[in-house]
Amino acid sequence: MSQIENVPEVGEQLIVRAVGPATEGGRISLAELARLAGGLQASLERIALSISGNTTKPGRRPREIVDAVRLDFVGFQHGSAILSISRLGQLSLDDLLGSSLDALEEGVNSLHRDPATLPPHFTPQVINGIRDLTGGISAGGVNRIEFLRSGTVRFTLDEDLQKAVRAVQPESVQQLVNVVGRLHMGDFSPAGLRCRIDTFAGSVLCDFTLDLRDAVLDSMDQMVMAEGTGELDPNGVSVHVLHLARLETLSSARPRSLETLSQEQGIRPLESIEDLGGPPMEDFEAFLAAIRSARLGDE
Repeated sequence: MSQIENVPEVGEQLIVRAVGPATEGGRISLAELARLAGGLQASLERIALSISGNTTKPGRRPREIVDAVRLDFVGFQHGSAILSISRLGQLSLDDLLGSSLDALEEGVNSLHRDPATLPPHFTPQVINGIRDLTGGISAGGVNRIEFLRSGTVRFTLDEDLQKAVRAVQPESVQQLVNVVGRLHMGDFSPAGLRCRIDTFAGSVLCDFTLDLRDAVLDSMDQMVMAEGTGELDPNGVSVHVLHLARLETLSSARPRSLETLSQEQGIRPLESIEDLGGPPMEDFEAFLAAIRSARLGDE
């Protein structure tokens, strides 16, 4: 394991070190720093919920869990973000932060060795968080993120882990899906790579790999046929998310003038008010009398 030297002792520390062309000169963008710090904190909270026996249902997480695993940012060292560990909350939760960090470390290392087996406490929410953390990893940007404790690299997020978490089968039903609709709302950042296809039945969220980035960009605001693996909602019908494998732009109908459309449909302008008339109505006077009676309130 590699060591990091001349790190000041500020109690127990977790050091996050991003490595790659995007960090040359000891720099890292604020957006990437915020994404890494937020993703790490969220992953620890989700693991802590599993360790403490709480359900990972939507909504605000218990305050005592959040406080027990809270990390405080204290500064930079050699271009890496140094996060100090703050143990807050109830005394019974004092070990929760260490247990959560251990579970995260063991889980990531386990996925490196065997992506087919989910580690303990790696719930679908944790896996999704790790997917987001590894989403920005690329050869031309940040190609690995190292996490150090006590000066030693304990686990690493890299392209191998990126592939491993993408291969993890989610709990939702998956099947090959074809979707036809208009492509909208593209997120082309390396950590995003998402888009939305609006169909007659609703909107379908999609994600895609870097090799499809240009195809998605060229097809924005056009009718497309998308093919890939769809994660279906429990109802087995609605597509929760579509993992794009192929995208084809469809020929859209060209707009034509009203004059052209009217000629094709045999529609001509009205020449007189009589053109609006239909066949004569029988007892028309009786009909008018009934209307007058209703307006005057007659019985």
